[in-house]
Amino acid sequence: MSVKALIFDLYGTLIRIHTDEESIEHLWKPLSYFYGYHGAYYTPEALLDSYRHLIAKEERKAQKKYKTEAAEIKLERVFKELFTLKGAKVSSQTVLYTAQFFRACSTKVSELYPGVQDMFYRLKQQGVQIYLLSNAQRIFTEPEMKRLGIYESFDEVFISSDWNFKKPSPTYFRYLLDKISFSPKEIMMVGNSPRDDIVPAYELGLQTCFLNTDGVKEIPPCTLHCDFADYETLVRFVTGESA
Repeated sequence: MSVKALIFDLYGTLIRIHTDEESIEHLWKPLSYFYGYHGAYYTPEALLDSYRHLIAKEERKAQKKYKTEAAEIKLERVFKELFTLKGAKVSSQTVLYTAQFFRACSTKVSELYPGVQDMFYRLKQQGVQIYLLSNAQRIFTEPEMKRLGIYESFDEVFISSDWNFKKPSPTYFRYLLDKISFSPKEIMMVGNSPRDDIVPAYELGLQTCFLNTDGVKEIPPCTLHCDFADYETLVRFVTGESA
C-alpha cells in the first residue's frame, strides 16, 4: 500500500457547509440582542460594521507580523473586542458562547457527506493514519466536529486558528507533516480546493486526491480525481481493493 497516511481538509471535503454571515435578520439582530444582554449595546447594522472593521484590522496585523497573506487570526479576539468597545467586561466563557451563538445563527447547513464514517472505518481497518488540516476556528469547528461524530476519528486535528497560519501556507502544512513519520510520497492530501489543498500539497511532494464537490471546471494536477465526494474510489485507491 503506497499511501500510509491521509490528510483531510474539512469543509467541502467531509462536511457540507453553507453559512450566511451577512443576514441582518437571522444573524446580526439576534447577536445584537445577545451582546446587549451583557451590556454591549449595538444596533444590528452597527454590530456588523464593527465586526467587519475588527476582522480587517486583525488580518492586517497578522499578515504584517507573519509576512504572509496566509496568516490566520483568532476570532475570539474579535468577539471579545466587540464587548470591550462598549465598556462591557465578560469572561472567556461568555466569549466562547458568543462565538458559538454567531456560528449557530449563521449556519444554514452543516452535515457530513454520505459515507464519511464508513470511509474512516475502512481506512482504520487497513491501518491508514488519518489527519485533519483545516482552515477554521477551533471555537466553533471543534464542537461542530463533535456534534457530527468525527472529532475522535483523527490521529491529529490541526485547525488553523491554533497555528497563526492557514492553507495554502507551506508553513502550516509543515507543522502537521512534522508530526507524521512517513515520507511525503506515502502521504496523500484530500481536499476540494485546488488553491488551498491540492497545489500546495503537490508542491511539497505529497500525493493528492481532488474531491470536486464544487463542480470545478479546471481540474488541477493530482494523483486522484473524484467527482463529488466519491469516498469509495478514494478508499479503493488507498487500500488497493479490487473494483
